[in-house]
Amino acid sequence: MSWDPTGAARLNLTFDPEDLSVPQREGDACVVCHKKWPRPRVRVGRLPNDAPVMACEECAHALLPAAPAPRQKPSTKRAALP
Repeated sequence: MSWDPTGAARLNLTFDPEDLSVPQREGDACVVCHKKWPRPRVRVGRLPNDAPVMACEECAHALLPAAPAPRQKPSTKRAALP
C-alpha cells in the first residue's frame, strides 16, 4: 500500500541503505521508529535498488509533508483609477 497525502503525484523518497538496519532494508521494520510489530504497511520511499522502504502509519504521517493549504480565490474587486 502506498501513501499519498495529496491524492496527486506520488512522492518518491530515496533512502541510503547504509543508514538502515537489516530489518528496515527488508521492509520488516519501520524506517523511522524500528517497530517490527505490527509489520509496517505504508510505503514511504525506496532504496537505490528500487526495493520499497516501509513505515508504520504514525511515522508515515510525520515523514511525508502535509497536504498543501487550499488556495484562496482572487479578489473580484478592482482598484479605481485616479
